[in-house]
Amino acid sequence: MTTQQDKVNVLPLSRNPIKAETETMIAPANALRILRRATGGTIGKSTFYRWLSSGKVYSVRLGYRIFIPFPALEDLIRQCKAGERF
Repeated sequence: MTTQQDKVNVLPLSRNPIKAETETMIAPANALRILRRATGGTIGKSTFYRWLSSGKVYSVRLGYRIFIPFPALEDLIRQCKAGERF
């Protein structure tokens, strides 16, 4: 029998993506790498981090670390490929 205390999520010490209850969360550096590969490298590092700080890219802060939910990254890739401005 599992209790609520057994279900505590512990952040890994590595930089691997973490699995939340429903979605995978990715570190910004990995998200940028995936975004560049999906869009052909057209997004610059400073542009991506500006989007993060302004809230144009949805992110979650856990302590001092920032994570991007994978569905939000997929949405961003779709918008970039469609040529949408935001």
